[in-house]
Formats: sequence, C-alpha cells, structure tokens
Amino acid sequence: MKILLAAGLFTGLSAADENVLKTHAEVGYTNTAGNTQSQDLAGNLKMDYLLFQNGLRFVGNVLYSTNKNFDTNQTAATKNRWDAELNYDYNFNKSWAFNYLAGGKGDKFSTYVYQAYTGPGAIWTALKSDPNDLKFQANILWSWDKYRDETLTEENPNQYASWQASLDYAYKITETSKFIQYLMYRSEFSDSANYFAKSKTALESKLNGFLSLGVSYTVDYTNNKADNIRSYTDRVFLAALIADF
Repeated sequence: MKILLAAGLFTGLSAADENVLKTHAEVGYTNTAGNTQSQDLAGNLKMDYLLFQNGLRFVGNVLYSTNKNFDTNQTAATKNRWDAELNYDYNFNKSWAFNYLAGGKGDKFSTYVYQAYTGPGAIWTALKSDPNDLKFQANILWSWDKYRDETLTEENPNQYASWQASLDYAYKITETSKFIQYLMYRSEFSDSANYFAKSKTALESKLNGFLSLGVSYTVDYTNNKADNIRSYTDRVFLAALIADF
C-alpha cells in the first residue's frame, strides 16, 4: 500500500509542472449520535498522467467505520479496508494500448490480511465519443493472498497465476452530469472457485468547474471466505463531495 501511494504521489508531483495531470478525489463522512453513535469515513482518489504515448493511472479507495458500544462504553472499528491499483499504459493508437498493472488490497475484517497482484495486459477503447466512453482491460497476473486463517491453504501466503478483466463505462447524461459503471472479475487459472468480483455504479453532478456531488453503490464479492467471515459480499453506498483538478 505504501509503495502504491508513494508512486501515486510521485506521479502527481512530477506531472504538476507539465499541466497534464488529472486528479479526481472523493470524500464522504457521516457522524451519528443518540441511540447509535458511529463515525464513517470513505475516500477515493484517481490520478491520470499522460505524456505523449505513455500514461500512468492510480486508483485508491479507503473505508473506515467505528461504532460505540454503550454497554461497555468502548468504541471499536467495524470496517477498515483499502485497495489500490497503479497502471502503466503505452498507447499504440486511439483504440489499443499495452498495460502493466500492480494492485493490492487489505481488509481487517475479511479472510485476507492482504492481497497483491501484478502483470501485463491490454486495453481496448471500444467507444470514445460524446456521450459514450467504453474501455475493456484484461491482464495476466501473478497473485499473492495472505490468509488470516492458516487452515485455509497449505501455502500462506498463497501464490498463483491468475487473470483479471474489467469494463469501465461513462455516459454523459447532460453537460453537468454523468453515469459511471465499473465491473471487474479476477480469478485463479488453476482453481476457478478462487475468484473475486467488483461492481461500482455512480452518478455525478457538477456544482461548478471544480466541485461535484456524487452517489455510488459498490459491491465487492469474494468467493472463497473463511467460516468466521459473515458474508461473501460487501456492499457500500456512498454520497460524496468530489473535487476535479
């Protein structure tokens, strides 16, 4: 995580003077009191840097929540997770690009201490015209999964070859609003039951040239989970303030 964040920060600093860096930051926060006392903080960061045929893309997400137990007067975390991906793209033309991906994920309340994966792939831009923007990406990866429960596998961390495919679609509804859909599927080659899926659906509406309001619904699915983990699927609804610069 530290390496990916440092790479994202370095990209931003080195590109600032070139005026080719695009940054998209989302922040959502809630604080409840009374019968239920809780705090929830979520943030998303995207950075794109394009220099001639080369491009760097960084995406990071964090989610943290706490709840107060009035019987014990103690506050405990109920969600604590992050995920990040760094992509390098070499654009052959407007439709095709070579890609190299490095990603990671950590979730205190999941089956895994961490997951990491990296490998080459390709991007196909199927649509790039007003109002549609549609991209497909596919990668062959080497993955590491560090389990919390060592009984899940003889190897901990588990290392294996995998693949990932994703779809990224944006539709401009009006000049100030757009619809966004992201889909991802990642699976081990030798064990198709070891797979992960993610969907993010979002609506964004501009307040001005810099700020926007957005709502999103994210579904994160893990097929192999430990017995003591409550659910295969993690769902998050987020309303956020967005800054584009």
